[in-house]
Amino acid sequence: YGTEAQKEKYLHRLAYGLEVPCFALTGPFAGSDAGAIPDYGEVCYGEFAGQQHVLGIHLTWEKRYITLAPVATLLGLAFRLYDPGRVLGGDVDRGITLALIPTDLPGVKIGRRHFPLNSAFLNGPTQGREVFVPMEFIIGGTSRIGQGWRMLMECLAAGRSISLPASSIGGMKLAARTSGAYSRVRKQFKTPIGKFEGVEEPLARIGAHTYMIDAARQFTALAVDLGEKPSVISAIVKYHATERGRIVINDAMDVHGGKGICLGPDNYLARDYQQTPIGITVEGANILTRTMIIFGQGAIRSHPYVLKEIAAAHDQNRQRALHQFDEALFGHISFALGNAARSFVFALSGGRGIPAPPGDETRRYYQQLTRFSASFALSADVAMAVLGGSLKRREKISARLGDVLSMLYLCSAALKRFEDDG
Repeated sequence: YGTEAQKEKYLHRLAYGLEVPCFALTGPFAGSDAGAIPDYGEVCYGEFAGQQHVLGIHLTWEKRYITLAPVATLLGLAFRLYDPGRVLGGDVDRGITLALIPTDLPGVKIGRRHFPLNSAFLNGPTQGREVFVPMEFIIGGTSRIGQGWRMLMECLAAGRSISLPASSIGGMKLAARTSGAYSRVRKQFKTPIGKFEGVEEPLARIGAHTYMIDAARQFTALAVDLGEKPSVISAIVKYHATERGRIVINDAMDVHGGKGICLGPDNYLARDYQQTPIGITVEGANILTRTMIIFGQGAIRSHPYVLKEIAAAHDQNRQRALHQFDEALFGHISFALGNAARSFVFALSGGRGIPAPPGDETRRYYQQLTRFSASFALSADVAMAVLGGSLKRREKISARLGDVLSMLYLCSAALKRFEDDG
């Protein structure tokens, strides 16, 4: 999104570690509801670097829980921009905007480092009051004013697809390998504890969750590598990587028993167990992600007609809007009726007879996924038709539909991983 001058100035320095960045979005009064940030900037003229009458912004902000803030040299700041004097023309409220602020600029404050669950996690607050910066500090320049929310969501989609799934699967693999080894060497009643069915059960869960999340991580990272910005998919893998990671570390602690709960140099699980809530909280709290984002965004983005209907409804050209809306509406009706028929037939047959890739081990899984996909599409259409716009506020229903969408994706990823591994 940056201008060529910004890219020239910062990219190589960031790549070489000469600049340490942080991104300041969350504040005391705006967490999950990031659109409600009270931090603001006002367009005005001021003095900067010895020059008078420079067109810029007076910024005031208060942020907390900002990763890398205690050591950052460059602050990516999200704020709402106002132009009370209409210097730029247009509206007074110009929307959420992003700017790059050097942390050594006068007026920029970095507060005392947070201490999240005893972890070596550089996280802290930052504040600024009436800090003047020139317009060139806006990411992308003046043409990107008001595009901050879109930029945030697109960057989050890419970053959330990589960072948390990778760190979660690292902890899950650690738990899987150590629990498997410990259950072989630890004996009770002259028998390795891994031989007891009560221990076999959590070991099986650890293995299954780890395999599925690693498959989803690889599948999603591949999409990012191909240039995609999978916003809904990134929410799915973030939520399930951290939630299933919590299940895995809990099971690993149960298998280790007393060895897991006594802190010391030989305890390789306790800190992971203690710090699991961090991953669940950051980059979109899991409760919000499950109840509002996965299906709330996925229903529109993944539907072949709903987005077209919305776009047509907002088209200012009445004739074109009517044509496009009618075309999308009739396609939507045909799509819904087709899914209803497919769901009915697939339910009667249990999915048997559905074409599937060759392989005796996986054929029935593919058939069942196809069956459930048709049923889910029908259920989503019915929910949107009956509840309309209120569906987004019916969080329990949205969450359950999101669970189905998530499982369809995770199972598809696991099947792909199985095929890729031969």
